[in-house]
This record gives sequence, structure tokens and C-alpha cells, in this order.
Amino acid sequence: MTAGRLLLGRALQSLLILWLVSLLAFALLALAPGDPARLLLAAAGGEPPTPAEVAAKRAELRLDDPLALRYLAWLGGALRGDFGQSYRSARPAWELYAERLPATLLLAGVALALTLVVAVPLGVIAAARRGGLLDGLLQMVAVVGTAAPGFWVALVLLLVFAATLRWLPALGSPTPAGVILPAVVLALPNIAVIARLVRASTLDALGQAYITTARGKGHSWRGALLFHALPNAMVGILTAVALELAYLLTGTVVVETVFAYPGVGRLAVEAALVRDLPVLTLCVLAAAVIYLLCNWLGDLGMVLLDPRIRYTV
Repeated sequence: MTAGRLLLGRALQSLLILWLVSLLAFALLALAPGDPARLLLAAAGGEPPTPAEVAAKRAELRLDDPLALRYLAWLGGALRGDFGQSYRSARPAWELYAERLPATLLLAGVALALTLVVAVPLGVIAAARRGGLLDGLLQMVAVVGTAAPGFWVALVLLLVFAATLRWLPALGSPTPAGVILPAVVLALPNIAVIARLVRASTLDALGQAYITTARGKGHSWRGALLFHALPNAMVGILTAVALELAYLLTGTVVVETVFAYPGVGRLAVEAALVRDLPVLTLCVLAAAVIYLLCNWLGDLGMVLLDPRIRYTV
């Protein structure tokens, strides 16, 4: 298969996935319990909305139109770059998303950096000391890191570092001090996962024949580990890192809510509370785009790191 045909096939596959995601997201969000018109009027404060006010608001938002017509109208606008206006603020949904995206990118970037800086050395050390005390400690830390609920870890860190020691602010923000606690909470489960993957991949690489050959040519055990086993082990880890990046960019709802961090996850929660359907639909579609892009980057990185990998029909 030529590179052009491969890229064309992947592009068409991605477009089909995005269309299906948009269709399911629009339908499920529109059919979910709760009247957006009533919730918006109630959120505005004052007296409970009357049936006439609710009916007028539904007519204004075109919520009484058939669902199929509403979806076709939204899809036509989306193809032109218009994802609708927020029910709550009457601003374009993409503007609200674009305002919050840099903060989430910063948070995800810091969390990914923490993950790699901690997880890769831990995994390599555990592989080098297989069966030893450090290996056992890593296995225990990995289990605890993946099992501990994110909101509980966030509350503990807030209690210790914000309320007791007062080293860091309790509220998250896209600043050097305000991003640390949210990034640590996001990074902890990923550190556990990536460290175990690095350990397993490194142990597999250490059992290959080229390690024996390198040792036979005079390389030290440490040199064979760092310069031969680790680079080959990273090929299999790259896809997992790409998917972890996608998770960090889309799975920040709990962390951003606990720390009141002004990112995309908090925007989705705020939109869900008032059934702001255009903003919610855009958040879901953007998450699908992020996962597709990260998957593509992972595949491309594997090809660049390992020239033996070739895609064939």
C-alpha cells in the first residue's frame, strides 16, 4: 500500500468516526432527561419560570424542531466551522472552547512531563532490579496509584499542601504555582501505568539476542540496558504514551472541578449543569478529534523509531 493510499484511507476512516461520534453525541445529549430551556431560566435566578416562559425559550432555541432537522442544521453549520451558539452566554461555542483550551494544554503538558520524568526511570530501575526490593516497591506503588480515586487524592493534596502547609494555592490556575497540584493528581495514575509498561518492555528487550551480542562485543550490562534495551523498549511504549496524552487532554473533568481550574473539563461540567447542548456537543467532538490525532502521532512515532515497521495490505 502506497503512503498516499494509506493516508487517504486513514483520513476517510477518521471522518467516518467523527461523523458517528457527532451523531451519537447530538442524539444522546438531546434525548437526555432535563429541559435545557427550564434549566437556563432557573439558572438565571428569580422566580421559577412559568410554562409560557419555558415555551418561549424552547421556541427561541428551536428545541421543538424535530431532532433530525436540528442535527442536519447543526451538521451543516459544523462543516462551515459554526458549532452553534452557547445557550447560556449566546457566544459561539468554539470561542468558549478556544478560551479554555490553552489552560488544559498547559495542565496536560505538565502532567505528561511529570509522568515521563518519574515513570521511565522507575520502570528501568525496576527491570534492572527484577525481583528485588525496588521492584516490589514499584509494583505496590503501581497498584496504589491506579486504584486511588482521583478526587480523593486531590482532596488529600489540598488538605496537606494548601490548607496545612500553605505551600501552594487551593484554587488551580494556569500559573507555575496553580498548575502543580492538578498536574500531580493527573500524573499519579499515569505514572503507575507507564512505569509498569516500561518495566515489562525493558525486561522483554533484555531477553533478546541483540543484548547477548552487545555484551559479547564488550558492552557493559548498564550500557546494553541504556543504549540497546531501552531505545527498543520505547517503541512499544510510545503508543501508550500517545493515548495517555489524549486522556490527559480529555479526562480532566474531575481534577478541574475539584481545583476550580479554568480548563475544558470544567467548561463541559458547567455546560452539563444547564444542558448547554452546543457546548457539550463540541466538547465531545473535540475529544474524539484529540484521540484520533494522538493515535496518529503514536503510529507515526513508531514508524520513525523503528524502520522495520511497515504497513501492508
